[in-house]
Amino acid sequence: MKKRGADHIVYSFDNLYDGVRKQAERYGEKARYVYKVNKEEKTFTFNDMKRHVDYIAAALEKLGLAGKFAGVTGDTHPDYIASYIAVASCGGVIVPLDKDILNEQFVGFCDMCDIEIIFYTHSLHSKMLAVKDMLPKVKYFVAFDSTEEELPERFMRFEDFYETGRAAYEEENIRPAENYEPDMDKMCAILFTSGTTGTSKGVMLSQRNLVTSALDSCRVMATNDEDFFVSVLPIHHAYEFTCEQLALPNCGASTYINDSIKNTMRNFAKVKPRSLTLVPLYIETIHKRIWAEIEKKGKTKQVKAAMKMSNALRRVGIDIRRKLFAEILNALGGEVNYIVCGGAPLRPELIDEFDAFGIMICEGYGITECSPLVAANPMHKRKHRSAGVTVEHMEARIAKADPDDETGEIEVRGPAVMLGYYKNPEATKAVFTEDGWFKTGDIGYIDDENYIFITGRKKNIILLSNGKNVFPEELEEYLGECELVAENVVIGRKNEETGEVVITALVYPDAEKAKGMSTDEIYAKIKEEINEINKKLPAFKHISGLEIRDTEFEKTTSRKIMRYKLK
Repeated sequence: MKKRGADHIVYSFDNLYDGVRKQAERYGEKARYVYKVNKEEKTFTFNDMKRHVDYIAAALEKLGLAGKFAGVTGDTHPDYIASYIAVASCGGVIVPLDKDILNEQFVGFCDMCDIEIIFYTHSLHSKMLAVKDMLPKVKYFVAFDSTEEELPERFMRFEDFYETGRAAYEEENIRPAENYEPDMDKMCAILFTSGTTGTSKGVMLSQRNLVTSALDSCRVMATNDEDFFVSVLPIHHAYEFTCEQLALPNCGASTYINDSIKNTMRNFAKVKPRSLTLVPLYIETIHKRIWAEIEKKGKTKQVKAAMKMSNALRRVGIDIRRKLFAEILNALGGEVNYIVCGGAPLRPELIDEFDAFGIMICEGYGITECSPLVAANPMHKRKHRSAGVTVEHMEARIAKADPDDETGEIEVRGPAVMLGYYKNPEATKAVFTEDGWFKTGDIGYIDDENYIFITGRKKNIILLSNGKNVFPEELEEYLGECELVAENVVIGRKNEETGEVVITALVYPDAEKAKGMSTDEIYAKIKEEINEINKKLPAFKHISGLEIRDTEFEKTTSRKIMRYKLK
């Protein structure tokens, strides 16, 4: 069955395996992925995906691991996705783990979930060797693209695992994925939220959760089988896995797997994607590189004048952006029409500037507990500073502490909302209302056209001594516009002498812009800009403290600053 999205066809599928099967029937030998192994470029077709899912599921059955808990970790790889789907398609639970977490955390999560098999990309081989003796329950460590001549006991090359599955499927007719009738509301995946082993929570998702969110993603993205994407976000992240690795192939799109952060711009230029799925930090970085190149060529005034002229022409129906800014667009391959941005709010000025160059940015709103998609800006009617309207299968409401409050906590419900937190009934109970709505922890409001606006995170709110609440995200947005500021976080510091809470900006300066300046000069310049910001704000929101950092903020693999680590 197929439905029509805003201006494109959305093909339905009943479960994860059904999606793989139908996509193979529609697109066959078309490239689903293009990726590199040891610098050699390889192609992985839609037929390959079905075959690999079938054989991996058969191998799991043959080895007595169907229906068990399995881990997967490492870089983005076609068989990472195939393993994920195969485990879920024979009744098991897949646990995607961040490749950059500490060994102790990795072991803690594996123990918590009683994982019996771990799939990993070769880049994590040393890590697996370091943790193997701490994981006696793990029967097999299966390595994708292993270059090792010899592997220790319990380790297996994926090629050997795959051959076990091929023989079981083809010669013994062991076909669990084909024959499995999934309970769509049974847990099939556990995604851990950011934090330490003690504070991180395991989000339990079902096939219904994942399928719902993937299909809603298909509806809001104008994607078809002519599109080519470049995958740059961490694969264990719900946004990347659901909205890119499950949704895009269902539209027939192909994906080039980015082999390195340093090669990102080069790969954009090579692949010439028509669309991108990014988080704000990537867009900020691209924006800075574009303007750095413009300044390097001495064309800043010329480009700004062209932007002004182009915007005026568009108001009378004349659009020459793609010709006028061809050199800028070519840095991204020359074909990008739109970027879907999620994970955190994006500065509206960036949306305006990319729009002036000819690239539409559509912001969305998601949370791991919602698989993750909650809302998105329609391409035909975007609103600045808004996370968009709820997608087809989700509802949202605002829970206000006081009816007169302008904002409140955003609560949502729908078939994409998680089952709960794994082995944590207390935390699960705390995030659901009595009538079944999920409390997101985000503060905001919904306007009269049902657009959601997020003003901050509940846990980030700075409570001042006078009882006033300050959302640091608002102040961080102002600071982000300052020329010398590369990264910033606003926190509340308690003055030990007075007991007063001081709104303090922690700033990592832009090394290029601050070249040749002393720390005192950088401090003075940023302080000057903070004073200008304060003039726009009510007194209780004024930034009083400033601390300059000499290192970047520690971030998650999805490029979010780890606020909980800041002192």
